[in-house]
Amino acid sequence: LDNAVKYTTRPPEIVISTTSSQGHVVIRIGDKGTGISRENQRKVFHRFYRVPTGNVHDVKGFGIGLNYVKLIVESHQAKISLESEPGKGSIFTIRFPAA
Repeated sequence: LDNAVKYTTRPPEIVISTTSSQGHVVIRIGDKGTGISRENQRKVFHRFYRVPTGNVHDVKGFGIGLNYVKLIVESHQAKISLESEPGKGSIFTIRFPAA
């Protein structure tokens, strides 16, 4: 949620939804922020990784938030995934086993 607020150029729009599917509880967090390129999507869960912004440092952070999220999600035997497109936003999906 913090990243959805930080990485947008307009007022934040965040949608959180929950569903159950195939024995899982699914939580989706979506935004209409700046989005993340496919190349960077593979790295955003790595510790200390921040999407490069060139020489502009207008957003504070250390690149550990999404790494912590992934560690917590996995400690509950769940999985997290990301769908994103630059300029259109991101959707993070967390799938917890229902049992």
